[in-house]
Amino acid sequence: MQRKRKKLRNKKINKYAQIIEDELDLHGCYQEDAKNLVYEFLDNARNNKFKRIRIITGKGLHSDGQGVLKELTQDILRAQNLNFQDAKINEGGSGAINIKIRNK
Repeated sequence: MQRKRKKLRNKKINKYAQIIEDELDLHGCYQEDAKNLVYEFLDNARNNKFKRIRIITGKGLHSDGQGVLKELTQDILRAQNLNFQDAKINEGGSGAINIKIRNK
């Protein structure tokens, strides 16, 4: 009995891949601590002229409704007029936020 061989396909490489230059993980933080960390993280990213960063908030599976830290982080990002979106599934999905920073 002969086995059928699968054709190996070359994996496509995205030449426009978005490299995350820094990451902040807020798991286990209280709201006030998280708020301070997010502001500090954003200031640091601007000072280092990072273009893309990620904040891991978690999905809020242990809270009622949406995660409190995610909502808090999104409010801060909106107030600072930053572009952001949920990370891709393999990068944390709705438990992480990718942020694009426009440096002046």
